[in-house]
Amino acid sequence: MLTELPAEIIYNIALHLPTVSCLTNLAQTCQRLHLLIAAEDSRIFRAFLKTRFPWIETPPFWRDASRALTSRSRALDKHAVIGRFVVPPQDAIKIGSHRGTRADTPTLGYRPAIDSYEVWNGDLWSDRKEVLAWGAADEIIVRVRQTGSHPSDKWVVFNDLDHVSSYDDICGLHLLKSDRYLQVPDDKEHLIFGRVRGELHHLSISPDDATHDYEQEFVTHGTELERIDLSDGPEPILAAHFENGSIALYHTTTDEPEVHPFARLGYEGLTRNNYSKFLSPTRLAVGTGRLENTLSISTITPDNISLYREIGSESLGFEERVGFNRKTNIVSAIVPLTGQAGGLGDVFLSTWGDRAVRLHDLRTSNPYEAMYRDTTDDNPIYCVHPFGHDRFVVGAGGDAVLKFFDLRMHSPYSYLNGRYPSFSHPSDEPSADNTNTDGIQDSLRYPRKDFSLFLSHSPPGLKSSNRGRSRGNPTSYRGPIYTMSSPSALSPTIYAGVVDGVFRLDFVSSDDLASSSCQWYEDGLALDLNADLNSPSSAPDRVLELSGYERPEPDDLTTTSKLRTQQPFWAISNDDARNEVVTGWDRRWERLDKEAPWRRHD
Repeated sequence: MLTELPAEIIYNIALHLPTVSCLTNLAQTCQRLHLLIAAEDSRIFRAFLKTRFPWIETPPFWRDASRALTSRSRALDKHAVIGRFVVPPQDAIKIGSHRGTRADTPTLGYRPAIDSYEVWNGDLWSDRKEVLAWGAADEIIVRVRQTGSHPSDKWVVFNDLDHVSSYDDICGLHLLKSDRYLQVPDDKEHLIFGRVRGELHHLSISPDDATHDYEQEFVTHGTELERIDLSDGPEPILAAHFENGSIALYHTTTDEPEVHPFARLGYEGLTRNNYSKFLSPTRLAVGTGRLENTLSISTITPDNISLYREIGSESLGFEERVGFNRKTNIVSAIVPLTGQAGGLGDVFLSTWGDRAVRLHDLRTSNPYEAMYRDTTDDNPIYCVHPFGHDRFVVGAGGDAVLKFFDLRMHSPYSYLNGRYPSFSHPSDEPSADNTNTDGIQDSLRYPRKDFSLFLSHSPPGLKSSNRGRSRGNPTSYRGPIYTMSSPSALSPTIYAGVVDGVFRLDFVSSDDLASSSCQWYEDGLALDLNADLNSPSSAPDRVLELSGYERPEPDDLTTTSKLRTQQPFWAISNDDARNEVVTGWDRRWERLDKEAPWRRHD
């Protein structure tokens, strides 16, 4: 009998269960099993997290954290997503003068620079503060949402300029976080932001007092900015990437009101550094645009920066039809992956001009370990964002396409499991005399779940002159996905920046929202489905119906991907719930007919 087994055997059995629901059902079997699973401050749930999600740092609410992570994994497998726009209310707190007069007439909408974070600041999982900020042209918008025992929702719009032009647009913004999970109480939000014309400041904003202070200025001598980046860690370093291709590094923990760079990276010849990103607090990756050292990784010390490794384009396996040219050498995005070496910055993704994403591991001698490509869409890549412990998301430069890739398959190499390929040249298959069966087993265990989503709804307030709209349908958005951010590694939310707006995507299954624990999910997502049923179709933050499709294997040239469209929650039927069991798609996705088209109707 299960109930008569020793506690340690039951403990080991519980660790092999796939979901928190299974653990909960096991605990409800009898009083003894309930006591065992709840013992020692939910020791089993803590071990479950370390077994299933070993590299995700969580607050000490083990059962809730387990539920959050397994729920998100289920939602990703089912492509279960809720889409909304994030729109500041009319009564948002205005800080600054807000009396600026515009000196030009821009024909394009703004590109949001987004950052977000969340901290647990109480005794319960629900005691959580989430902060979202983005640059909306020359303004900064901040939302501070507190849940739990003292709920609140504060919006701030900041601008203190007297004269405004496109050179005053926010081109980079990063929130300063004192600690990811145990924040010291403070009524101010601190952020570093940069404007195109070369202003770079540390700003503090107090929503309660409706005040602001410029804490520091980072000296740029008026050089135009392209983007900024901020490293993680207790002493973050600021990297300013200028329009001329040079990069300056600043310390952010100094008390000096004016901060000068402690190190610089220039550019050589006719090429200019086109992208830069921190891989860790001590490593910076730069896309140089040159053939011989297209990717340059440097090590940062307190006073200087030195070259660590270079990766050239000739070793990246560009297809013959693409060849070497100036565009293929352009690195459009770089992002570190959290894994066994995530803290050191060894494992990261980079996106290239040949529309491919490459996974690099600096612990090996290979220039890259795996390549990911979408054969159904040929738009350039604008941004890449790790999501969960086994996926990453790519924002396309057109057609409002957001692409999801699964890291659990595709190659014998697996950064998730700490396996390294022993063959010398990277490829999708190992050599015949050196077969790695672990990769094949992973491919069988984790079938491909690659998925593309269209964020084709126009942001509220998008002007008719903006070029992000579709010519065929003026209500459809066909522009780029510029930036993405998630509040934490546990969060089910992605904030995506589009022309003149911010899209919010929450990954939660419809069956979770229909369960007896629905309030747990709705509170965490700031979601009220009952209110949404009664809200007008013109409400800016209403739940939207999205469309998307599951992509075939890259070498599958015969399968046609069929377009799927979401239906409103109120339209879900019992047939949709049964179809979810058969197809694996969330019940909000409309059932497909055999002749269903793959193209959008906009």
